[in-house]
Amino acid sequence: MTDYNGSADSTMGRGRPHLSPTHWLLGLVSLLLRSSGELTRVVGEMHHTWSDAPLPWDKSHQADISRAPKPYLLIKLLFEHSANKLHQALDMVPATEKVSQPLHRVRSAMNGVFGDKLVEWDHPLAMSMELVDEQGHDVHLQPLQAASEKGVVLFIHGLCLSEGDWQGHHHHLFVEGLRQQGYGVAWLRYNTGLPIWENGELLDRFLTANWNADGDKKLLLMGHSMGGLVIRSACHYAQSQSPVQSPWLSTLTHAAYIASPHDGAPMEKIGNLANSLLGVTPYARPLMALGNIRSLGIRSLRHANVTPPHDDSHQQIPLPFYEGCEHLLLGARRFYEPGQRWLGDGLVPEESAMGGPHFPGSHPKVQRHMLDDVGHITLLKDARLYDSLQRWLN
Repeated sequence: MTDYNGSADSTMGRGRPHLSPTHWLLGLVSLLLRSSGELTRVVGEMHHTWSDAPLPWDKSHQADISRAPKPYLLIKLLFEHSANKLHQALDMVPATEKVSQPLHRVRSAMNGVFGDKLVEWDHPLAMSMELVDEQGHDVHLQPLQAASEKGVVLFIHGLCLSEGDWQGHHHHLFVEGLRQQGYGVAWLRYNTGLPIWENGELLDRFLTANWNADGDKKLLLMGHSMGGLVIRSACHYAQSQSPVQSPWLSTLTHAAYIASPHDGAPMEKIGNLANSLLGVTPYARPLMALGNIRSLGIRSLRHANVTPPHDDSHQQIPLPFYEGCEHLLLGARRFYEPGQRWLGDGLVPEESAMGGPHFPGSHPKVQRHMLDDVGHITLLKDARLYDSLQRWLN
């Protein structure tokens, strides 16, 4: 297999693409310090609430750690100061790729859960957007595109996942077939803890900076779960620009959305409701901070926000899909009895995977396919998925 080494401009975002074992060790210590500071704040706010003794139904009471006993605030500041000092020390450590692939998967999961906080803290474990191969080695898009006869296929993972979650026997056979047909193949690695629309804008910028639209090379995007929504978001941002500003869109010929929750994710809606119930009384309200640890990426899945919400409801306005390419909506279901069909693959309902209100019921550019007896994650290892993709491409 040919290697296509990346360079500094092949990444997008504020994270560090490469980590050494020292980065990992000190980064985890820093994360522990930050988490301890946040927990201290919650305990201090609860102490303040109980000291004030507001009525249980008082909606106006605001917990404030600065009004709690001073040790709470001092301990919180000490934890944060120590974490900041560790970050400064890590800037002096050379960034080299020496960690194992399983650690990359752990990092991806951590970024999915609280990756927005990692970016806010400028934490060394925050991820940037970049291309990699099957082993997680850097891939630079321009030489990959130049070396391919037909074009490039990019696989885009879902929430808390990584390029490693695609890898399996049937996926490898499918990729080998693509390469034999003349396509270059790469996997997008990104911080799924950021909102969908932010990753969509980053993908648009990444492709604009690294894709050569001259010639007849094709671009094919295949996204699983959140990855499909990121594709839709990137297309939206590209369409809002002039063709000169986002030339990659004119070369996009195929976009596949594999078990993507186009109409929102029910589990996040349930989680948000449960967390909101804590706000009913001021005595439980500080605990909402623990529920809000879940990232903006997770919360943007509630209504599948491929663009920033414009009101408090956060409901997603149906957007016209990009009609310049072929679209495949591919869903899965483990529960297909009439009373259970809303469960879909366990995470994404059938209707949501089939496009919800965002794709017309019948359109020559849109195909739909549903697989039975398979779950949301195991779908990536299912031979039928890749048979469906191959038939669609043919």
